[in-house]
Amino acid sequence: MSHPPLQIVKLGGSLFDLPDLADRIKEWLANQSPASSVLIAGGGPLVDEVRRWHDTHPIDQEAAHWICIDLMSVTARLLYSSLANTSLTDDILDLRHRPVQPACVVFDSAHWLRDQEPASRGRQLPIGWRVTSDSIAARLAEVLDAAELVLMKSSLPTDDCDLKGLADAGYVDEAFPVLASGLRSIRFVDLRHGGSLLMRGAKDEAQPDHP
Repeated sequence: MSHPPLQIVKLGGSLFDLPDLADRIKEWLANQSPASSVLIAGGGPLVDEVRRWHDTHPIDQEAAHWICIDLMSVTARLLYSSLANTSLTDDILDLRHRPVQPACVVFDSAHWLRDQEPASRGRQLPIGWRVTSDSIAARLAEVLDAAELVLMKSSLPTDDCDLKGLADAGYVDEAFPVLASGLRSIRFVDLRHGGSLLMRGAKDEAQPDHP
């Protein structure tokens, strides 16, 4: 029996203030084609506080990068605590050897990013403010050869939908266009207001998905 397709789902920190966030995630997952879903939580207000600190008390970019990664471990555990019928792991082997039946797992990426990602195939993740959880999710999707990367945010792109245009507009981070360029499918989901946008093969042509 074959494994279901793997999708990496990154939950943007701008959504953390939704009181019914867990219900929205579960409803969205229930409405998708069967897949093994790996959830990555963005840093949200915890990482925003590091940025504010850096504006007033500049710190080394590499130090700030790893502080933000550690804070993503906190948000991963918070996300896991709010979702029923999920598991939590920091071991990428758990994601590679996923069950035959569709499943949902929250991934704490800190251990992988520190000890394994630099030696993994493909484009190594840069270190610094150019990188957010968008690029971390794209890198994981590349390493795991995921069928799809889903970025859940509070809005959909409004203008140019090629990857560089999205980065220039600040919709994704600066490193994302390079790290996501080889992915098979990228979908942007507005979990706050509804709607999604699908980019097949990370091409410069975007197609609207269900409203």
